[in-house]
Amino acid sequence: MGALETADKPAPATPLKPKKTKKTSKDVHFCALPDKYEPLEEEHDEEEVMEEAEERRKRKEEKKRKKKIRYKKYRKNVGKALRFSWRCLVAGLQSLVPVYMAPAAAAVSIVTTVNTGPTPR
Repeated sequence: MGALETADKPAPATPLKPKKTKKTSKDVHFCALPDKYEPLEEEHDEEEVMEEAEERRKRKEEKKRKKKIRYKKYRKNVGKALRFSWRCLVAGLQSLVPVYMAPAAAAVSIVTTVNTGPTPR
């Protein structure tokens, strides 16, 4: 039986394996363009071009308006932060003044009491 099968039918083929192709460079052909060469351009209606320009202008204005509003918010918040920081700085300096002036004030009061002159007897 085995001999008959091999004679009548060819042996089953092995599963197909993808062939590994060698990596090669592609051939690129250059040629000079003729003097009268004019590239093909699609025809646009003037109305379509005007509409596209109008849409671009509207998008640009909208973008500019949003940017202006955003910067306005940032300026407002930065102004608040700077004012608060300035108040804190001034308050801190005002609290430090008495501490630094206390030794000088004490020295002045001691000197004035010492140099009052001779005491009556």
